[in-house]
Amino acid sequence: MAADLLGDGQIKVTFVAGESSVASVSAPTAAELNGGVDLQERITRDGLGIEPEQEAVDNTSLASTKETEDAGTVKDSVELTYKRAQSSGDDTAYNTLAPGTLGFLAVRRNRPHAEAWEAGDEAEIYPVRCGARRRQPPELNTPQTVIQKLFVHSESDDNATVA
Repeated sequence: MAADLLGDGQIKVTFVAGESSVASVSAPTAAELNGGVDLQERITRDGLGIEPEQEAVDNTSLASTKETEDAGTVKDSVELTYKRAQSSGDDTAYNTLAPGTLGFLAVRRNRPHAEAWEAGDEAEIYPVRCGARRRQPPELNTPQTVIQKLFVHSESDDNATVA
């Protein structure tokens, strides 16, 4: 039986601010991505929400005896849940993801998050605009958290390769 691929400590999430800070969504450079801000240490363990939503296209004809459909366009929904830091200087996610900020969310899986981006890394690149912050209600024995939607405003690539 083959061993399972684990995600523990193996996900890097970087925000690169600026509308044109990544020249190619399909082939970002290691320098571009390493120039961003790493967020994985502030994101909660279940707080990286990237959901592709695919629309259905009704392709049923007048001659059909059953309804049929085909795959339509895909919309990426990105939502992050992150922890606040007591010191404003350490509140990386909150400070970086100011509402209205344009940039690129880059995700790398299956390699230790502490390692820098390198040429050949597989990456997911999402051009985004940061939405409003939704501060979550306080809970006992739980850090304060914020949920924030990042709007994917241009073509993304969930199968990019770092150049």
